[in-house]
Amino acid sequence: MTLSSCSAESGSTSVSAADLRGGSLSRDVDLSGARFTVGSKEFTEQKILGKITLYALRAAGARTADQTGLNGSAIVRAALESGDVDLYWEYAGTGWTQYLGHDKPVAGERAQYRATSTQDAKRNGIRWLGPAAFGDQYAIARAADAEGPVGEVDRLSQLKDLADGHRDKLTLCGASEFLDRELGPFQKTYGIEIPSAQVYQNAFALNFVNVAKGSPCQFAEVFTTDSRLESLDLKVIEDDRHHFTSEPAALTVREKTLKDHPELEKLARALGAKLTEKAVIKLLGMVDQDGKTPDEAALYFLRENGFIGR
Repeated sequence: MTLSSCSAESGSTSVSAADLRGGSLSRDVDLSGARFTVGSKEFTEQKILGKITLYALRAAGARTADQTGLNGSAIVRAALESGDVDLYWEYAGTGWTQYLGHDKPVAGERAQYRATSTQDAKRNGIRWLGPAAFGDQYAIARAADAEGPVGEVDRLSQLKDLADGHRDKLTLCGASEFLDRELGPFQKTYGIEIPSAQVYQNAFALNFVNVAKGSPCQFAEVFTTDSRLESLDLKVIEDDRHHFTSEPAALTVREKTLKDHPELEKLARALGAKLTEKAVIKLLGMVDQDGKTPDEAALYFLRENGFIGR
């Protein structure tokens, strides 16, 4: 695997060591002399979480290299396992199904987190730190003001009736990872088959725009923490058969890395406690709607919570 590296110290946002001092991290967490490569997936939430971690590590005295924005779960997880990346934020449901190979989720967010973290440590030597105070998961949404039979779909089980009576309306937009990983099991759970010609693969950000205008799709993959659900007036359809797994987020790290740097656990707990759903939605809105960079959103979060000086 070849990863292009961009050091956080030499990134587009100029932040000096002095800018990151004066907060709780420099007082309470000592990672002086350590060096970490931080990864993330490619979507906005992940990029922000990655940047928060980069700057938090630097505030605690560590040096960092930036591998945020890697394309997809499989790539960043493989990078963690191989040592190309030292830590990144992952979701318990993804860990349970994609890395541990389970077909059915564990009921309850906390129970899911405990099951995933316990098994991943035992099987793979990957530790889950946190978890954060927010969770994220896949969902299917439609335009809130959709008319006709599409506007009558409030529960995902109702897609079966739509498929039987108005198959041409059963159109779905999704990003490549969702379509590759989730579409088949999702259709099986709900007893539907969306014709391939009515499934549109596009960049994740386009899901929201396309479904809001109802073209080319009436339904789309979304994440439940995304601020565009509100700004574009989208309705998340109830997952009444509980297909999509609960997704508490946590900082994942190899066992050896944690053994060498036990202060990482304190750092993850501190960040995770402030990463509430409300906070994450605000950070996503800053980037996706207000035009801020993930770096700017991350620094805002760290300053607002006293992790670094203002």
